[in-house]
Amino acid sequence: MAKELSDEELAVLSRTDKAAMNELLSRYKFVASAKAWAISPEYYEDLFQEGMMGCVAAAKTYNAEKGAGFATYANRCIKNRMINAIKKLDSDKAEPLDEETENMCADKSELIPYNIVEQKEQVAELVRKAATLLSNTEWRVFRLFSVGLSYEAIGAELGMSAKQVNNAMQRARKKLRAELGNI
Repeated sequence: MAKELSDEELAVLSRTDKAAMNELLSRYKFVASAKAWAISPEYYEDLFQEGMMGCVAAAKTYNAEKGAGFATYANRCIKNRMINAIKKLDSDKAEPLDEETENMCADKSELIPYNIVEQKEQVAELVRKAATLLSNTEWRVFRLFSVGLSYEAIGAELGMSAKQVNNAMQRARKKLRAELGNI
């Protein structure tokens, strides 16, 4: 049932329904993975986990009345969470996690090293599927969008108009939802 719901509906349900939260996290694994890899391959695992916690936080705090769709809000939360983690790493401060951050992962089994490796392998498989499924242009647009660039910035980078970027993203999303929805 959760697979038929929009991200916005899942965000609301995820506050009380673990299955809804799991579905939402499953939908945003690729985003967290792509952003983590783009920011720092060296700290991929840490950043991926931070990104997933950012997605959990986005689900808990999302408010549709503010005007943004959940995807936009979640992308920003995921990216901000990763950037803050990098800043902490760069500051060389070994501060313990506060209680709120520690409690964001309801399922502590996600933090077991074996599970992290398994998640990384699943994400790598999703990336491989996406790379083969999308056209070259769609793939390049999707990768740049997943690290937080605007349509205008992507267009400038690839020599396309913002409208062409938007069209490529819509095609990419449609293909990915059709294919990855079956995983």
